[in-house]
Amino acid sequence: MERNNRLVATMHRVLKKNYLCYLFLLFPMLAVFSSCAIKHTFEMAGFMKDMVAQLKEREAFLMESAEKPLTESQEELLTQLLEEKEGLDTVLSSQPYLTYLEEQIGAAHKDYPTYLAAVPTTEQKSTLLFTFKEILPPEATDVQIQISMNFYFQFCELIVNEPDVAYESEEMETFIKIHLIDPLMDTYPSKMSTSDAIEVMKVAAVPSGMAPLDTEVFRKIWLKQLEVYGSREGLPRCAILTPGEFALTRSFFENAAALEEWIRLPPKQK
Repeated sequence: MERNNRLVATMHRVLKKNYLCYLFLLFPMLAVFSSCAIKHTFEMAGFMKDMVAQLKEREAFLMESAEKPLTESQEELLTQLLEEKEGLDTVLSSQPYLTYLEEQIGAAHKDYPTYLAAVPTTEQKSTLLFTFKEILPPEATDVQIQISMNFYFQFCELIVNEPDVAYESEEMETFIKIHLIDPLMDTYPSKMSTSDAIEVMKVAAVPSGMAPLDTEVFRKIWLKQLEVYGSREGLPRCAILTPGEFALTRSFFENAAALEEWIRLPPKQK
C-alpha cells in the first residue's frame, strides 16, 4: 500500500500542471476498496495509458478541425456579420447566422440567447455520447454513461467559471467525488467488490480527462482568433468555426465580455 501511494503521488506531481492531473485524482480512491491496491493500480495504469493516447489523438483532431481556414461561404457569412454594429449576441441573432446555425446543428432558434438556453442540445449530447462510447470501458452501463455525460458538462462549467480553483486538488477531488464517483457507486450494490471499484474508476476517468482537455483546446483556438483579428472580428469567427462548442462555453457567462475575459486569461491563471 505504501509503495502504491508513493507511485500515485509521483505521477500526480509529474502531471500537476497539466490537464491530465485531473485523472490522477481518482487513483487514491482505490485504497478505500482494497487492502492490496498495487495490482489494481497497474490495471488502472494500463487503462489510463490507452486513454491518454486517445485523448491526445482527440486534442490533435480538435485543433486541426477548428483551425481550418473559413470556407468561401463562411467568409461571406462573416462579412455579413461584420456589417452589424451591435454586440455579439445581437450579431449572432441575425438571420444569416441563425440560418447557418440551423444548418450546423439541425435545429432552428428564434435568436441566439434562445439557443444558449438550450445547450447542451440533443445534438451535442449525441456527439459526446459517440465519443464516450469509443473511450469508456465496454462494461459501462447506459446509466453510468449518462452520469458521465452530465458530469462532463458540470465539470466544463466549473473549470470555466472557477479557473483558479481548478488546480486545488482537494477541492477538485471533492467535486469529482460528489458529482461523479458517488453517483457511479450508487449504480452498484451496497457492498461493492474491488472489481466494481475498478470499473467506477475507469468510467470516471473519461469525463474527468475530457472536460479539461476540451475546454483548454477550444480556449487556445479562440484566443488565437482574438489575437489575430481582435474582438470585433475574432469572436464571430469563433462562433462560425466552432458554433456548438462556442455556444456551450458562452452559456456559462452572463455576457460576451465575460467570455472574452476568460479566453484572454494569462496561462498562470489557468
